Amino acid sequence: MSFRERTNYLPKCDYPGCAMFYEFWSPTRETAIEDVIYDEEWLCLFTGDNEPRFFCPLHLRYKPDSSPDDSPTVLFDSDSPTTQPALHALNKYYEDMSTPQPLPKLECEYTILAVLTSEDSK
Repeated sequence: MSFRERTNYLPKCDYPGCAMFYEFWSPTRETAIEDVIYDEEWLCLFTGDNEPRFFCPLHLRYKPDSSPDDSPTVLFDSDSPTTQPALHALNKYYEDMSTPQPLPKLECEYTILAVLTSEDSK
């Protein structure tokens, strides 16, 4: 009897109580992280310990009038106050990213900050 074994990675939303998974499997951990980083409908931010944290579309801010050719999410822009989190403590996590990331819903900002900072205290 023979077996072929293969490990794959599937990112899961780190928002407390959320059970949503990313829609695609990746062959490596690094590829899984990159896939989420480049997906405008998922948020990836890194903790102070450089660990990725993923947040699914349920926790993101959407444009009310996005066109099919445009990103449906509101992306972070350090030059525009309207495209920054209301909770300014999150800005440092966004500024560390080279790829623009979507903003969280206003009501999710404190929880996302708690997820990011709870890892720093380990």
